[in-house]
Amino acid sequence: MKVSMDWTLVIIVLQVFFQPSLSVLFTVQAEQTVYQSKYGEKVVMGCRFSPQPANPKSDLKVTWHQITPSSFQEVIRLDNGEISASQIYQGRVRLLTEDGWAKLEMSRLRINDSGTYQCLVQTSDGDDYKSISLSVVAPYKSVTKHIEEAAEAGDVILTCQSEGFPQSSVAWQVGHQRTHNPSNTSVSETPDGLLKITTQIQVSSSERNNYTCNFTKDGSSATFHIPDEIPQKSKNDAAIVIVSILVITGVVTVGVLAYRRRISKKGSRAHSVHSTRNLLVDGEDKSAATCIQIDKENADVVINVDDMEETLGSRLKAFYSEYSAETRRHCGAFSVEELPQRLQNNDGQPVNPLDLLPEPGETVFLEGLPGNGKTTVAHILVSSWAREPSHSLDLSNLSLLLCVDCSAVKQDLYQEIKTQLSLPEETSAEELRTVLTKSGKVLLLLDGYREGNHDFDESLRMFLSDKGGCRVLITACPGHCPTLMQTAGAGRTLKFSLQGKSL
Repeated sequence: MKVSMDWTLVIIVLQVFFQPSLSVLFTVQAEQTVYQSKYGEKVVMGCRFSPQPANPKSDLKVTWHQITPSSFQEVIRLDNGEISASQIYQGRVRLLTEDGWAKLEMSRLRINDSGTYQCLVQTSDGDDYKSISLSVVAPYKSVTKHIEEAAEAGDVILTCQSEGFPQSSVAWQVGHQRTHNPSNTSVSETPDGLLKITTQIQVSSSERNNYTCNFTKDGSSATFHIPDEIPQKSKNDAAIVIVSILVITGVVTVGVLAYRRRISKKGSRAHSVHSTRNLLVDGEDKSAATCIQIDKENADVVINVDDMEETLGSRLKAFYSEYSAETRRHCGAFSVEELPQRLQNNDGQPVNPLDLLPEPGETVFLEGLPGNGKTTVAHILVSSWAREPSHSLDLSNLSLLLCVDCSAVKQDLYQEIKTQLSLPEETSAEELRTVLTKSGKVLLLLDGYREGNHDFDESLRMFLSDKGGCRVLITACPGHCPTLMQTAGAGRTLKFSLQGKSL
């Protein structure tokens, strides 16, 4: 009995003696387990580890991962004193490891940054990790509204639209009393992962009332004052009849002239071909070099490229001037004179705006993250070309600038050019291709390009493979056009950002 009690005493003494060593086990603790931040803003997620290693440079290794149901993506790591970030996070993440902290700072947050993150810390004293959840939301801040006539006489359709995340319900209110069920609400996803919600109701245009659409998640709203906001129309029935007669007469006249012109072209085809050949032989005629012959609808047609280029240039400048006010609103207080000071590459070095322009026959890919100002640059280039050349950005060496918004293309390249730039319907794809490829003074600007529309992608690749002297500038987010870069005459790739500008 005495021996047994002696051994019990020994065990108790050993436990007391070694108890302090058990308290120094290596642990990692999360500062908080759930974070929420807003789209485009910054978040700092932290975990604290103890004890701290005696030599952090060699004995400390920190790794942050983003975990999804289908992947385990490394974000950033510290190893042997060197910090390295994964390519898809470069420029947006920093690792802070001071005083026992391992903090991940993420800026310019995207919707797909939401998820679970793991903070793994490894030292000579042991390894441990903690999981942290991040939720990125985008408030429905700006609500746009639109009014149009309904099919039913005397009614109008009121439309509200806004972008945000996650999805919000929309409630319509009539006056200050009752709600009104929307007749149509749709949700689509933008390239940035935001949700674009469009909602409509149909109301009487003669009943005086206020109609308000409320995006319930964030409380953003817009109010229609009916009938005050309905676009005014002429109530003079006689004037409407006269205008209708004039329109019909004009359509008939144009049809007759077009028919006669077609008959005339077929009758003089041989003469046109002969005249063109004479021009090409006669070295004294300066316009001969710009006349080419194409096959259009099984008939030889002679196109004077110089004349068509000049006509198209005048039409485009007039077209661009019509939405110059919208361009100024989009760019805000940001002017072309500020562009040289704001334009920077990913190394923070200034970029000459003229360096963005391709050389004749060259394709340039201008890459930047969402919100870095690619569309702003495109608008400034269009505005600078359409108006008198400014001292800071002179594009007078370009005879044509064709800008195509690629964010929602539905047709091939030439149809999109005709539709977006309001060109005459009879303008053929062959005529456009001829004007684009014949001169080195033409710039084709494709803004916000992203692979995915088969017709547009195929027609663009075919054009780039035989673009002649055309200059091509394509703005895109990183990773949005890998196939095009590999297979369709890729040239320079510029990565840039606009200092102090977010769009």
